[in-house]
Amino acid sequence: MSRHPSHAFAPVLVAVVFSASVAMRATAQEAACTLDPIALPLFDATPAAVIAATPHASTDVPELDEQGAAVAVSMLLACAGEEPQALRYAIYTDGYLARLFIGDTPADQPAFERMIATGANIDAVAPTLEGIAGLEAREDGRVAVTIEATTVDGPIEDRLVLAWDARQEAWLIDEIVSLDPPPSSPTP
Repeated sequence: MSRHPSHAFAPVLVAVVFSASVAMRATAQEAACTLDPIALPLFDATPAAVIAATPHASTDVPELDEQGAAVAVSMLLACAGEEPQALRYAIYTDGYLARLFIGDTPADQPAFERMIATGANIDAVAPTLEGIAGLEAREDGRVAVTIEATTVDGPIEDRLVLAWDARQEAWLIDEIVSLDPPPSSPTP
């Protein structure tokens, strides 16, 4: 594993690029961020591998239709546009975040936690949510959805899997299936 910052944070950079590319201003519904910021240490100091291996619980998951998905995504995008990184990363499930820190090219979790703790900011980009398409309920209680938005760089169409988080009482991003256009690779 490389200790060079651009390689160590490659998976996190994908999440940051996604967060920056889908942060949006309020839609007609005046979406506001209602999530609690992520807490440090991440996962209450439980190892990321344990969190990633824990199956997503599918009990008491509310139904989600296209209108509900639009409201949920609008709130997530409002959080992604917030100043503190602890709110920007609150849009992801613990499982999604934990998967960033395991595998063949894991991100550096202590460095990630320092970034959150110091409040390092990335300039917010404010795309507009244009619509939700391709809503697909999955057997495990998660929901796949395509987000269509317009950014300052043009339109995006990202396919995400949302999971219900009972603690936050909100749908959070549990998987990024595809980003269109794909994010640029960081330069070493």
